[in-house]
Amino acid sequence: MAKDNKVAGWYWIISAILTPFVLIATLLWAYYAQQVQTYRAEGTRLVAKLEADHAMFEPVLNHMKSVSEVTGFKMGDPLGGVDQVKGSIPNPTAFQGEERNQPQEKRSPLLNAYIDAENRFYGAADAAGYVHEYAAAREWLTAFERKLQRYVYLKGYQHYTVKTIDIGGENVAVAAGDLSRQVELIDNLPQPPESALESALTRHANNEPPADKVMQEPVKITLELVFRKQVQLIRDLVSANLHQYNLLYADVSGDVDYVDAQGNRTRIAVGFKGERDSLDKIIADLGGLSRKVGERKQESLDKLDDAGDMAENGITETNAKENRLQFMVVANDGRIEELANKFANEKLTHEGDAQKFEDLVRNLPRLKIPQKLEQSDPDGEISYSDYKRGVVHINLGHADGVRVGQRFEVWRPHGFEKDEFVGVVEIVRMLSEHYSLCTVLTLTATEDPVRKADKIVSQFWHNGKFLTVALHGSYEPPNEAYSKERLTELLKNMGVKVVDKVQPGTDLVVLGSNLLGDEWYRRARNDLRFETLKEDDVRLYVDPR
Repeated sequence: MAKDNKVAGWYWIISAILTPFVLIATLLWAYYAQQVQTYRAEGTRLVAKLEADHAMFEPVLNHMKSVSEVTGFKMGDPLGGVDQVKGSIPNPTAFQGEERNQPQEKRSPLLNAYIDAENRFYGAADAAGYVHEYAAAREWLTAFERKLQRYVYLKGYQHYTVKTIDIGGENVAVAAGDLSRQVELIDNLPQPPESALESALTRHANNEPPADKVMQEPVKITLELVFRKQVQLIRDLVSANLHQYNLLYADVSGDVDYVDAQGNRTRIAVGFKGERDSLDKIIADLGGLSRKVGERKQESLDKLDDAGDMAENGITETNAKENRLQFMVVANDGRIEELANKFANEKLTHEGDAQKFEDLVRNLPRLKIPQKLEQSDPDGEISYSDYKRGVVHINLGHADGVRVGQRFEVWRPHGFEKDEFVGVVEIVRMLSEHYSLCTVLTLTATEDPVRKADKIVSQFWHNGKFLTVALHGSYEPPNEAYSKERLTELLKNMGVKVVDKVQPGTDLVVLGSNLLGDEWYRRARNDLRFETLKEDDVRLYVDPR
């Protein structure tokens, strides 16, 4: 019995010593597994972020092309220089161990996710990646900026002059003036020479003032400023030309020497003599045309006979086609009637929607109770307002994630009291990355227009994205304006993501009637956090105008 007790004692002693180490090893393994899962999720999120950021690059490229075309510069594809920048951007040196050279199925999921993101951003093999496209676009913008600057500087140093008339001889007055400008054909378009552009850039770098006092040094280069300066130059040139022509026509009659930009000298008539020579040339040209008309008259008659024969053949073929078309008309009459009925139904639906929107506008002061903007977190503000035309600018553009047709509520903060609901605006055109043009759909008070610095709020859009919305309750007319299917369709057309039932991740719930009968909503109200909105407020965003 003593021997058995000794063996049992050693067994429990060894077990007691090893148990803490086993527990520590188990905790370390669990921590490592949790970290691996975290890194995998982070890798997946980074790849998704790369794709989302790259998707926003395409509208920027289209905008760059449009600007270059409007300004008249032929710049080519912004991504055309991708091959030139690939060698200047090296790949990162992270994850360069032996495991990287293993086949994909033998590498860890985390390393595969990193290599996937690396190939997308830095390119795989000889293919270009996202970073090369961004660098090429930046080089393209630099070249475009340099071209535009040189052209603006060149126009700043150009000025047009006409010398005074010099009377020479008894009956001949000679006018001298140089209105020519150096140009050369580039891509079949007349453009200033490269040497003239570089000279203007050098003069501007040396702070040389323009020779023409009308051309002031621009504080900031804008297309509007360039356009105004060009218009002023054209007006001055036209005025000088008219003045010169009136002087020549009224008081001058003789020949003058004209020298073009290439140095070629030509003797031309001016004044009364030039007018007489021009008239004689026109009469001679008319005589030549009359002779050609007589020569081609018979040829035209012969062609007319041939055309008559062709017309007879055409009538025969037309009669045959007429029979075939009659069968087609009969078949299409039924289709036209069907489409007409469908159009009439759609028209009735639209007129009903429009009437509902007008009724909603009349009830705006009743629907929108004043509130504090700190609670609703404004999405932007009015940066410009045209009272007479009913248009405004907001400080949100395509880079902020808004879209044409999107509506915002306009609120006016008062600070010491509840803020005032002013009306509703709708985006009609993007002006830039962070500015959009809007029209004022409705005002709470017609005598109180939208003002600059008023705040804009959207119940369905925040921080660059549309919210996730669920519809609960009953949506049966006449208790509600729209059925649940129709309201879901209008919200999706606006850009909102609509889910069947409120769930984790749902931002907003639109409330219909008879919520007591919606068991899912009653349970979710106690378990989840979300905002609610009545069906009347939703119609501000979706009702037709």
